[in-house]
Amino acid sequence: MNLSRLFNSAGLIGAVLGLASLPIHLLISHEQSVQLAGVVIAVIGAIYVGFALQLGSIRQISVEIGAACLFLGAALIGIWGNPWVIPVAYAAHGMWDFAHHEHSKFTKIPHWYPPFCAVVDWVIATGLTAIWMIRPV
Repeated sequence: MNLSRLFNSAGLIGAVLGLASLPIHLLISHEQSVQLAGVVIAVIGAIYVGFALQLGSIRQISVEIGAACLFLGAALIGIWGNPWVIPVAYAAHGMWDFAHHEHSKFTKIPHWYPPFCAVVDWVIATGLTAIWMIRPV
């Protein structure tokens, strides 16, 4: 399968799943929406640790744990302080996904995963921004 086809199918599935995750944020309070989005970005931020633990070196595992800690920190700042940190963290995680694409030096992961996850992240970042602007704190 060529790279453009991979991006198209993985990205399309990511877009659908990202969009499917957003309606709950319209049904719950703003505070609950911030908490849910914060917990999810903290979990998403740790996914690459699992990949690194499978085949990574100590250095790779350390990099992934460090990145996961940054996303956990962003989630906590968003929940306890400024909620706008959370959509920024989703957008940043999408960029982190692309840092893992193709010939990643961080860890070995399935080729379809980074584009899939990046699109999910960017759809959620955009959707949360729109929802939270419509329903401000």
